[in-house]
Amino acid sequence: MFCVECGTEGPTVDGLCARCFTKRHRIVEPPPHVDVSRCAHCGSFRFASGWSRFDLDIAIPRLLVERIPPQRPFGRVTFTHVAREEDPNNFLLTVKATGRHEAFEVVQDFHARLRLKPSVCDTCTKERSAYFQGILQVRGAGRDLTPREIRAVRTFVVARIDRGRDARGDFTSRIEEIHGGLDFYVSTNALVKALAREVAEAFAGTVSSSPKLYGQRGGAEVYRVTSLVRLSPFQVGDVVRHKGAVHEVAKLGGFVTLRDLVTGEQRRFKARDLRTARLVDAERFETELRAGDGEVVAVHPESGAERPVATRAATPGRGIVLWTSEGAYVSALPAVLSKD
Repeated sequence: MFCVECGTEGPTVDGLCARCFTKRHRIVEPPPHVDVSRCAHCGSFRFASGWSRFDLDIAIPRLLVERIPPQRPFGRVTFTHVAREEDPNNFLLTVKATGRHEAFEVVQDFHARLRLKPSVCDTCTKERSAYFQGILQVRGAGRDLTPREIRAVRTFVVARIDRGRDARGDFTSRIEEIHGGLDFYVSTNALVKALAREVAEAFAGTVSSSPKLYGQRGGAEVYRVTSLVRLSPFQVGDVVRHKGAVHEVAKLGGFVTLRDLVTGEQRRFKARDLRTARLVDAERFETELRAGDGEVVAVHPESGAERPVATRAATPGRGIVLWTSEGAYVSALPAVLSKD
């Protein structure tokens, strides 16, 4: 085949060799500048599909594809770039555009200025106006949350919301520590329901929700949902009676782990399955365990009273004892349990 322009023999496309095809067809018509809105609060960029948060180097190729369409006969174009910062809102771009048509791949170099326009994204606009749809309330069942629980729940919820900010526009407009618990005012009813379920699963809680009519929009009724998560009434180290046996609360998390104080057997329960469990008053202390007549005896460190230890695996020596009106048991936990 011969090129119809220069007569060169070799592969041609539309009658042109690679050199003549490249001279005749430009991949793009580069603009002198590319303007894009960037949120002054969260750094998100405004794309054709909406606001999204990316590092600038990742955002630029996507912005170039959106703002600089390919010229015929190229169907699509890819961009690589080098950005030189002139000031925080202006960058000089050295761009390489690559396009393919049939057998030929064509490269075009050009310069353009990227101009970032400070703006406020939709999510930040709502967040900063204290907008909310749902309220997540986290409380202890019959008790205040401990400082450790408050920190853990706050960290869990904030991290979960941050993960959904870019994909779904999730946010919390405010967080209040109130009534021995936490209130989170969040962007949507769907979010508050999902958060309640996840917090209950992570911290061994139960969930109840109640919608409240807020108003009307477009002739349809608008509701705000309040979801209440009640964390377990028990804390690690508590002694509880459940189904006739005495247990120690060994662990709290997605489940409540109870350790039978007689057999030492551990079992996990969902929080809702322990609604009939009852707290047993108990003293916790480190003391001497002595060998008696075929049994191990615990000595109260203050009164000197002795009581047989009901825990089957108990052995003489120093140990952590749970002293109750029902008997003495050996604990598998430390003498002092921090709740800070």
